[in-house]
Amino acid sequence: MKKVLLVVALLVIVVGLAGCGAPKQPVTTDPGLDTTGDTNGTIVEVDAKKVEELIQTDRDLIIIDVSGKWAEGHIVGALDTPLDKLQEIINGNFTLSASKHYVVYSHDEESSKKAAQMLLTSSFSVINRLVGGYDAWVANGGYTEK
Repeated sequence: MKKVLLVVALLVIVVGLAGCGAPKQPVTTDPGLDTTGDTNGTIVEVDAKKVEELIQTDRDLIIIDVSGKWAEGHIVGALDTPLDKLQEIINGNFTLSASKHYVVYSHDEESSKKAAQMLLTSSFSVINRLVGGYDAWVANGGYTEK
């Protein structure tokens, strides 16, 4: 009887631990709706006003322009990291650190969505995506340079 109970107990523990190892599904939140403050492991969609706030308050913030259109204009202080080079840069560990906080944007929505997902898949945990991209930043009066 003790052996049966021991086997059942071990089986319950193994099944429970197996469930804990399930991959975390990416979560995307809408601009301004995340009031929990817990953005780890999620892609938070933020508007230009929120990005400005993050620039003022988050010392670990890095802004990434994945558009490949750096010369046409970019947010002041952003890194020029074209989408087609992003995974190579992540793998090479050149300038991006998973411990930092990121805002990803582009001149088009699809590129920034792909980049944010790429960062999330590569174990980056604090990822913000500027909804509306560069155009939204400019419309909000954000600082740019060419």
